[in-house]
Amino acid sequence: MKRLAVAVLCGVMTVACTGVMPLAAPSDRAQSLQQELSALAKTGESADLSGYALRVYSQGQLLFAHDTGYAGAGFSKLIHEDTTFELASLSKIFTALAVMQLQEKGLIDLQASLAAYIPGLPRAWKGVTVHHVLSHQSGLPDLMNQWSRRRVNGLDLKALMAHFEKNASLQFEPGTRAAYSNTNYIFLADLVAQVSGQDFGDYLKLHVFDPAGMASSTVSSERWRAMGVFHALPYAENSKIHEADYNLLGAINQKSSIHDLAKFVNALMDKQLIRPETLATMMFPHAVFEDGKRYGYGWY
Repeated sequence: MKRLAVAVLCGVMTVACTGVMPLAAPSDRAQSLQQELSALAKTGESADLSGYALRVYSQGQLLFAHDTGYAGAGFSKLIHEDTTFELASLSKIFTALAVMQLQEKGLIDLQASLAAYIPGLPRAWKGVTVHHVLSHQSGLPDLMNQWSRRRVNGLDLKALMAHFEKNASLQFEPGTRAAYSNTNYIFLADLVAQVSGQDFGDYLKLHVFDPAGMASSTVSSERWRAMGVFHALPYAENSKIHEADYNLLGAINQKSSIHDLAKFVNALMDKQLIRPETLATMMFPHAVFEDGKRYGYGWY
């Protein structure tokens, strides 16, 4: 029986730290883990289970691979390692990376006001720094979760700016607390575009996707269709997310395959995209949410 694909790819990327003791018997341990993972995959098989692509790596080596299900209702194409999924909020990792690349080049000061780089922001946001936005300490409200899906449908950056011109109040003073807000990363995508002079999607392609060899990744639905890659449809029905079309980048909207994500992690570890100290800054817990979860720049 055909299984349906939910186009939200949940990923866990673990960065190895120096000082970790090596496994006493790597080959035996790896074989044992492979058997355990295979048993879990078989136990989880169900006609009603959504499809997925799964890869498990240990110390840079592929330990386990498993793909199951179809990429949409009524489709005959099976999910495989190059099937693209909506990354949802994993998109924020790439947005933060783009900001930090520009910071490495001296083009962005993390302690500077966001308004120093994006024209037309409300005066009330003068105290909001790039650091605050990266770490969700800005106080900017999360309209994507506060508004109804009907109101969000078709929303773009121009409409978002028009709303904030009349509704500029922050939820709290910047830097005094942390609250997750998609609005932060929507403006960070515009920050990248403003500073680089490139379309946000063009920037990611030239400075992240191409260097990492991520041939199936994009932030634009139009580009995805032009690329000819096969995409797992959200909720097995259409290309909308939560029944809404967002024309907003940075917080969501990136599309990548499990194969591309593996290439991305390798590129990070091989120092192809940013310096190790910059990655460490991204993964440092700059903020703590009310539920105790810690957040860096794009990373939990």
